[in-house]
Amino acid sequence: MRDVHPAILPAIARCLAWLGLLGASTQAAAAVRYALDYLPATQEMHVRLCADAAAQREFVIARDAAANIAGLAREHGGLQRLGDTRWRADRWKSGECLSYRVALAPIARRNDYDIGVEVGVDMLVAPQYWLLRSDGDEAAEATVSMPDGYAFSPPWQALDGSTAQQGRFRIPSTPPAWSSLVAVGSFEESTLQLPGGTVRVAMLGGIDTANRAKLLRWMQHALAAASSAHGELPLPQAQVVLRPVALRGGRAVGFGQSLRGQGNAVHIQVDPKATPDQLDADWTAVHEFAHWAHPYLGDDGAWLAEGLASYWQNTLRARAGLLTPLAAWQQLDAGFARGRGASNDQLSLAQLSSAMQRERAYYAVYWSGAAYWLQLDVDLRKTSGGRFGIEEALRRFRACCLLQRRAWAPREFVAKLDSLMHSDLFLRRYDAYSARRGFPPLQTIYAQLGLQRSADGAVQLRDDAADVAIRRAIMRKPGRADEP
Repeated sequence: MRDVHPAILPAIARCLAWLGLLGASTQAAAAVRYALDYLPATQEMHVRLCADAAAQREFVIARDAAANIAGLAREHGGLQRLGDTRWRADRWKSGECLSYRVALAPIARRNDYDIGVEVGVDMLVAPQYWLLRSDGDEAAEATVSMPDGYAFSPPWQALDGSTAQQGRFRIPSTPPAWSSLVAVGSFEESTLQLPGGTVRVAMLGGIDTANRAKLLRWMQHALAAASSAHGELPLPQAQVVLRPVALRGGRAVGFGQSLRGQGNAVHIQVDPKATPDQLDADWTAVHEFAHWAHPYLGDDGAWLAEGLASYWQNTLRARAGLLTPLAAWQQLDAGFARGRGASNDQLSLAQLSSAMQRERAYYAVYWSGAAYWLQLDVDLRKTSGGRFGIEEALRRFRACCLLQRRAWAPREFVAKLDSLMHSDLFLRRYDAYSARRGFPPLQTIYAQLGLQRSADGAVQLRDDAADVAIRRAIMRKPGRADEP
């Protein structure tokens, strides 16, 4: 062993003890194992990477990230550098390890939501920029040791009652291009247990105790609303990261994003001073949690993914009692109006979805997609005699396929939903919507549901429409009384 920093020696001892314990475990050992120790004084992570025997192993890191690494050393034999991002090791022995140190602060200071962000004294850092990866889709695990007063929150799967201070995690294998961020700092992490799974909530940036309690209640409400589509959390584990931000104009929540790299996470900017009513009235959290119900669909499928989240951000909040049914229909109608006003007659919805960021076509893409899911919800409820809607199709997809952690082509996804529901509705509507130029017309479905515009332009509810029972069912939690 050579060029090993003295501070990493305790990590080596822990790693060796941990490797011994793995032999007694009933769970199969991962092919690649990390031991991570954090040194706050220098904001360095000390990493020890151990792996199973192989004739040759290659280790990679993200482009422009190698400059942050110091003291890289192999336990036995040589290590050949193959450019800026790759190293090769021949005749790798069973249990052999690499050791190195990596400075996390320069990664966080890039202030790029795909690479790293500073949040007060805390940091969000993409693991692709500091964690060497062994080529291939091998399972990986990590043990983490944080000093007193510091925490580590990844999107990885927590094992054996792990905490944010001392833990053991399984790192899911996902495509390296999928965004992922790990929180490191002196923040607090709480665990919410819901039917179906666990959500770890990390609150960064020094949020005080009273505001943490208020934000945690908000998370419970939003997660319960989002979970109501399945009857339980669709994922066994997920991470939420809340970042404090001062907002104006009565806004409670700012930017939100759903990340899928190395697990499922949602990151949300929130004003800690917002009132409970302001937090519950915001749609962002339920929108982001709704993304947990579908697989990664790529840019071509952005209209499907964002459409589902935009549709459910209103319907699921109504089912949870966070909105009245009338308010939910009015918010959906307002969204459709924004989409119609931003529509593009020159490009099909599929083309607009692929070019959404370049064209700044968010409203048109999101709300055309929401119209698709509304149409499918009505279709399914009609053909099933009111027994189920789109949530049943997504429940069946969850049971067979959601945890595969792979990208799905949009058409492949909707074809699978049809197969699960023994129908052709999803694909038939998908082809029509994909090819459409301009915003989809909604006059017919409005009339069927009894959505009527009053003199002031606001949507009102009529009770003499053909599909009034479907309209009520869409906004009603199973077992709850009819719409007020």
